[in-house]
Amino acid sequence: MNKQIKRSIQRAFEAPKPNQQEKARFLRTLPQPQISMWQFILTQAAYLRKWTLFFSLSLLFPALISAYYIEKNTLWVVSAFIPFLGLLAVAENARSMVYGMNELEMSARFSLKSVILARMGVLGALDVFVLCCLIPLCSIGNPFSLFQTGIYLFVPYLLTLNINLWITRRFHGKEAIYVCMGAAVIISGANGGLHFIADFVYQFTYIKWWSAVFVFLVGRMIYELYCTMKQTEELAWNL
Repeated sequence: MNKQIKRSIQRAFEAPKPNQQEKARFLRTLPQPQISMWQFILTQAAYLRKWTLFFSLSLLFPALISAYYIEKNTLWVVSAFIPFLGLLAVAENARSMVYGMNELEMSARFSLKSVILARMGVLGALDVFVLCCLIPLCSIGNPFSLFQTGIYLFVPYLLTLNINLWITRRFHGKEAIYVCMGAAVIISGANGGLHFIADFVYQFTYIKWWSAVFVFLVGRMIYELYCTMKQTEELAWNL
């Protein structure tokens, strides 16, 4: 190739000298479409699998049927399904990790931490909505107050979330989901069996202990979420 042409090509593609002022000026020239926090959350909500949302909301139907036909046993029937509500939330949140999409999502415009927080916020809000709808249904025919009923529903849900968040940080790939499913089944069986084996723990005198467990699980969940976010940052740094 002609030397003059080579020199022309080199000059055309020569990298500019590092200059922070020029870098800042160049970045300001790039188009930066603005998006609000709510728009970002709604965008991430659209990526959630529809069957996850469907099964989360479908928990209301057995509660309605139980409230109409068996009344006082509605709480125990519904509480057996509550752990799977927490399983759905964690499984949906860990989907990118299970299918090896972490690197792709980390190369997107928004940080992986922001994406995970948005999706967990949407799923958490949906689960709280479902649980709040279940509380008055499960209190039908029971001597428990709404507060007691809410505690008895939230404790197995929070316990499942805590354990499954811990599992997804320790295990990787599809085996993490299988272990989470096993944990949800064990919690569901234990929650249902507790009603028949140790029914006395549901007396009002023990509500303070249930409340203490609830507060502990909320605090533990915050810690698990913090560890999950920290692990996400470390993954991004390593990559």
